[in-house]
Amino acid sequence: MKERRNLLARAGIKQPLLGMALLATFASCKEKPETFVIHSPIYPTGSNNVTLTCRKISGDVENVKLYVMVSNVSSTGVLSSSSPEALVQEWSSPTMPVSYTKSGGYGTNKLVKYRFVVKGNDKTYTHTVSFATRPYPVANQAIPVYCVGDKDKVMNLVFIPDSDIDVMDTFYNAVQLDITDAFQKEDWLRRFRKSHNFYINPVTGHAHDYDTGEPHDKPSNWSNLSFAQGKVILHKTVLRDFAGGGVFSTEYFNRGTILHESGHGLYGMADEYSGGSHWQAEEKPNNFTSLANAQNYAPNVGLQSSDANKIGSDNFWELCNDSCMMDKTGLNVWPYFSPCRNRILYAITQRANGN
Repeated sequence: MKERRNLLARAGIKQPLLGMALLATFASCKEKPETFVIHSPIYPTGSNNVTLTCRKISGDVENVKLYVMVSNVSSTGVLSSSSPEALVQEWSSPTMPVSYTKSGGYGTNKLVKYRFVVKGNDKTYTHTVSFATRPYPVANQAIPVYCVGDKDKVMNLVFIPDSDIDVMDTFYNAVQLDITDAFQKEDWLRRFRKSHNFYINPVTGHAHDYDTGEPHDKPSNWSNLSFAQGKVILHKTVLRDFAGGGVFSTEYFNRGTILHESGHGLYGMADEYSGGSHWQAEEKPNNFTSLANAQNYAPNVGLQSSDANKIGSDNFWELCNDSCMMDKTGLNVWPYFSPCRNRILYAITQRANGN
């Protein structure tokens, strides 16, 4: 229960609530101000200039402080102190966004932890992110590129390069955009930006088109990725993407597809389009095996029984509208509707409780 309370506090909730009350509270209680942080490049070499940025989404920011700590990483993954945490810059009454650039980079075999402390509207809160420099010295292990919490308590997603990507900078840039323009863009997921760790895999996999019936080719270090709830292959070839066998796929340039497939691979949601994969989850479903089930569930997510509708000619029903992310794929990021939000909250809460 302690971890669950911490999760609610990080998202701006003062006390645990249940059902629709909890969902409504999340919908109305955003942080004021609301900000997020990012670094670029997402996986820099030891000599790359690295820019650390804090962006404002809404509200007033009175003061921002940036602290940085650098650790050495051994070939076995053991960390040792390279430099203690230090205040590197402070901004008073800043014009947002604010950025700091480390010229010449942080060196090789390093793990960099940066911490933005943001003050506004009589509140002070912290964004802490860790990332490794390239090349990562631990062989065949997922590389931390945007990590915010204990991997046993948050959602972990590993980006796997497809063997069809011949320029790795294309892959690295895609990972950065998936974080900033997908996971940190969709309004509901952004509220849980302290509940998602992101990694890059050093070994390729290969995605197949759903219509071929072939499973995705997993990377040779697959056994080392068991800690992650999500594994996604980013590929260049245009395919009909799918989730199966513990891994899902998307074209590297499709921000909407990665969120749709993450709905399956990370949060356990079903499709909401005709001809998709349908099931009714035992907890917090977004598909229903009967009209009655959908109508009875509607009040749990603030909807009316009249909001239930059949999914095309399939023998399943939904409560989400046709602009929900689980009905969409492609370039654009669409919002998750309330049944899907409920499922995402459930999945993240389960992780916070160590499940």
